Amino acid sequence: MDHNDITIIILLYKTPSNLLKNLEKYKSFKVLILDQSNDIANKITLSKILPKIQYYGLTSINMGFAKAQNFLVKKVKTKYFFSTQPDIKISIKSIINLKKTIIKFKRDCVVAIPKINKQKNISIIKKKNNNKEFKVKDMIGAAFMADKKRFIEVGMFDTNFFFYWEDVDLSYRIRNSEYNIYINYKSKAQHTSGNSSRNTLNTMVIRYINFKFGEYLFFYKIKKLRI
Repeated sequence: MDHNDITIIILLYKTPSNLLKNLEKYKSFKVLILDQSNDIANKITLSKILPKIQYYGLTSINMGFAKAQNFLVKKVKTKYFFSTQPDIKISIKSIINLKKTIIKFKRDCVVAIPKINKQKNISIIKKKNNNKEFKVKDMIGAAFMADKKRFIEVGMFDTNFFFYWEDVDLSYRIRNSEYNIYINYKSKAQHTSGNSSRNTLNTMVIRYINFKFGEYLFFYKIKKLRI
């Protein structure tokens, strides 16, 4: 099965140069990149190793994960897209397996996710026997494949979230729609959480503040938190 109908979308923010080698595997894919730290050096490097880049945006304005993701999704011209980060390791075979999952469950699958090494306590909706593909309640924004049309239909990410909890919110909305999230255990990925950006005191503070803000916003949205 080919991957001409899959676009890879990648967000960068103060990305360590040593992580860029993880992106070499996408050289045969159409690629969309947005760097929100205006890193020209990384753009030069990636432009050499990823010949099918269709868009490479540079900006010094950090609009956050949700808004930047939606920005790139709207630029996707293929039926499917795979969203990933520099600190995600995944094989092309695993990416194709995610596409197969969406096709297999074409009646209701909007997002397909891989089994990520540190992902624990997966909330299963329904699993039959020893199936390797089944419905789950949640997705992780670090690595997922989606049907672009359906992803837009369910509202994409809520841009009121800056960073963190936007995937929790989207998962909740998908569960309350006609669509579902599926995991494929034959698709495996490794994620070194928190390493996609350089760890400084400033980025650590930004992460903590936005994690708490996202938490409060989500529970307010589902009416479990009052002002």
